[in-house]
Amino acid sequence: MLFGVDTGVINGAIPYMASPQQINLTPSEEGLVTSGITLGAALGALMAGKLADRYGRKRLLIALSVIFFSGTLFCLLAPNAILMIIFRFLLGLVVGWASVIVPAYLAEIATASTRGRLVAQNQLMITGGQLLAFTVNALLGSLFPHVGNIWRYMIAFGMIPSVMLFLGMWHVPESPRWLAMKGQRTAALRVLAPLR
Repeated sequence: MLFGVDTGVINGAIPYMASPQQINLTPSEEGLVTSGITLGAALGALMAGKLADRYGRKRLLIALSVIFFSGTLFCLLAPNAILMIIFRFLLGLVVGWASVIVPAYLAEIATASTRGRLVAQNQLMITGGQLLAFTVNALLGSLFPHVGNIWRYMIAFGMIPSVMLFLGMWHVPESPRWLAMKGQRTAALRVLAPLR
């Protein structure tokens, strides 16, 4: 869901953000603020596999939730277009990492009978996160149409799923496949026993 919220939130925020009373974005800057996350995601996806193999899926997903929270906070507080573009690009790196690591983690931890369903649910959560971001943006824009900095509240909404991811990841095990890759077969078997 966090992936979807972070990629979708800019849709409603950009018109408010671009106004002269706010960040006063030029059309080129609007394009860079909007697409910065996509460019970052493409580059982040290239790095994700090596990071996940080195640090583990669970540990990296916990770190991602902290980076998502921090990056969203920096976007929320960005005083100008340059910083907003940089922070959105950095958020994009994390989106790219998540787009690779989450399906891998789900596939490695799921039983054969549930693997397809879990990976499909992941895709549903991404689009559901985008829908949720659009809905929150529409509600905030409709309820507070004259609040110029309402875009900051729209972006701030993305901090909620990052906290949920952070808390949720403490309750799931590390990938047994990663544990086995690191020679921790006993730990891998401890994870697999209740799952299988």
